[in-house]
Amino acid sequence: MRRHIAIIMLGFCALAAQASAQERTVPPDSLQAQIRRLQARLDSLERVLAQLTKQGKDTAAVQDELAALRAAAQQVTGENVDTARVGETRTRSLSVMNPEISATGDVVGGYLAPTGGDAGFRATPREFELSFQSALDPYTRTKIFATYEEDPPVAGLEVSDTAAAHGSSFEIEEGYLYWVGLPGALGLKVGKFRQEIGLYNRWHTHALQEIDRPLAAATFLGPDGLIQTGLSLTSPALSIGPSTQSLFLEATQGTNEALFQDGNDLSFLGRLQSFWDVAPGTWLQFGATGVTGKNGDVGLDTRLLGLDFAFRWAPPNRAIYRSFELKSEWYFARQDLEGVRSTGNGGYGQANFRVNRSWVLGTRVDYVEGFDGATPILQVVPSVSWWQSEWVRLRLQYNLVKPRGIDASHTVMVQVVWAMGPHKHETY
Repeated sequence: MRRHIAIIMLGFCALAAQASAQERTVPPDSLQAQIRRLQARLDSLERVLAQLTKQGKDTAAVQDELAALRAAAQQVTGENVDTARVGETRTRSLSVMNPEISATGDVVGGYLAPTGGDAGFRATPREFELSFQSALDPYTRTKIFATYEEDPPVAGLEVSDTAAAHGSSFEIEEGYLYWVGLPGALGLKVGKFRQEIGLYNRWHTHALQEIDRPLAAATFLGPDGLIQTGLSLTSPALSIGPSTQSLFLEATQGTNEALFQDGNDLSFLGRLQSFWDVAPGTWLQFGATGVTGKNGDVGLDTRLLGLDFAFRWAPPNRAIYRSFELKSEWYFARQDLEGVRSTGNGGYGQANFRVNRSWVLGTRVDYVEGFDGATPILQVVPSVSWWQSEWVRLRLQYNLVKPRGIDASHTVMVQVVWAMGPHKHETY
């Protein structure tokens, strides 16, 4: 252990000596890069300390070296910052206490040719999101996402009653604390979060591979997905041959409108996920999720089963230039409301092909039969996405919505997404 610490300290001293020799000639950006590298080494040493603490071993030597490393890092930061620059003083070293802040904008426009209605174009700033993320200490991390949302101009979906209008709103989409390095490699999350169901529920809306969520997900989980408050426990990954198995258990307050009609009783979720690394650059994933909960105020009992499959191929070392993904989900839902049972099911199949670093072609086919004998709906959604850069994406999409026995409606949509900060697209 002392030899590892000595290596870390020697590397740190070399960087410190270089920074001292350059004195005030070091550009601020270069200095910040050095500070980030030193912070990474500091985090690594703190993890070693946490492991020794859990094992009940003597940590006095490690704590002494950790204190010395922190003091030396603060001294180097103070000595090399050009205090003549406006706003750059010795207090700049306190910036490591600030959370990482990111911001995302998502603007959508749509031209609708509905059945028996007037065509028209609508555009709206669908979502603006602020992300705050931070490592609180060696054991815990936190994420908070604050969003302003407006109803998207996707009137074609209104035919299926899957995207009920909720006007504009400002809310905390997610805000949770999670622990790392727990005994047995367990993961624990507490707060308000997107739950572990299917392939896309964890994804934030602006990061989806199409502009809108699949019809089945919007029908059974609501237009924004399954987001509730409670706790989530993740098992350590279990490797069996070329596969890795993971188990997720969650207990939350059943406030989801689509599943529990804004209830207050407990709901429970369990998910088993199997990941198969079949070849270099090629993997498969299978998942099964069950959700159950009640709303005693209205006599509602809900059960939901979700099955999902994903395949991805990406040539090693060239994934940013060429890849192919195939994904599918299917939901089976049952609700008992005051003794009256209704069922529904639906899902989607999706394919995405990355032509090069900038262009992605995609197609999704949806089918859903909602509760209470709702009209079955078929939807076809081809799209093309252009990544201007890592921070700006434009997308063109066509929605063909065909309810059974009703003429189809057609919607052409455009989307512009831009992001700034270290966490640009939360895709999980």
